[in-house]
Amino acid sequence: MGLLSTWEFEFFKAFHLLRDGTQLPMKQDPPTGLTKAETRTFIEQLRRMSPNEYLLTTRRLAVYFGERGDLRRPPNPVERWWAEEQRDQEIRSLQNMHRSYLILTAAARRKIWADLIRADTYAALRKACGRWARLPDVRRTGLTPFPGHVLENAAQFLAMKRNKRFPRSSYGDDSRIEYLARGMAGALCGLSPMTAIERLRNMKHAAGGPFWITNYGNRPLAENERYCGCWRCSIRKSDERSKMWQKWYENGLKAFMEMARTTKVPTEWKTAHFKSQ
Repeated sequence: MGLLSTWEFEFFKAFHLLRDGTQLPMKQDPPTGLTKAETRTFIEQLRRMSPNEYLLTTRRLAVYFGERGDLRRPPNPVERWWAEEQRDQEIRSLQNMHRSYLILTAAARRKIWADLIRADTYAALRKACGRWARLPDVRRTGLTPFPGHVLENAAQFLAMKRNKRFPRSSYGDDSRIEYLARGMAGALCGLSPMTAIERLRNMKHAAGGPFWITNYGNRPLAENERYCGCWRCSIRKSDERSKMWQKWYENGLKAFMEMARTTKVPTEWKTAHFKSQ
């Protein structure tokens, strides 16, 4: 299940980057009311922050606003990735505040995504994947192998889309990303895509699940501290913290930046290890 979930995560990022230009779903609106000087200052401060600093500041702010949390617990790899991607997304959002969005670029990449979804022949799929692989940010982030993975498993990819379970609603684009990411994970793990889709969809995220965390290093966690360490749960928890401090503070970014100035990442975070059941 570990390898299957890992490939699901990688395709989730690759498909999101293709469609949206970011590996994380865009869930936050850009902050408002900032001057150009404040915007420049915040961009520079964010650029200097490590993923660990960004994550710890997010946790500190959540605790400040009343949420229970363990500030000592080191982040797992997915949480670190979330923090890095969220930080970079915040930088892009700030950079776009005082200039128009690159509408043509967004439209072009969404057309590639739409063509990938509509492709019903190998020729059409190859054309869409070729354009996908040439996107500058796909090349920059090292995700160029993923169009190749799709082409190498073209028969299974096309069969997945012909299956009656494939989300066809005009509102089902996010579901299509999840469906295809799970199916492609199966293809790369030597499983039937439909088998992989069902296994990942039905995976248990509570006690007894494959990623249930019970120990921090050699220290057993209390019952109320145990959690699912899969990539989905890690991202969801981080997103919930981020939403919470934005909701309770009119200008959450200012509060975040103020708290970031006093954030000190513990040394042990660099060597943390987690154990599951």
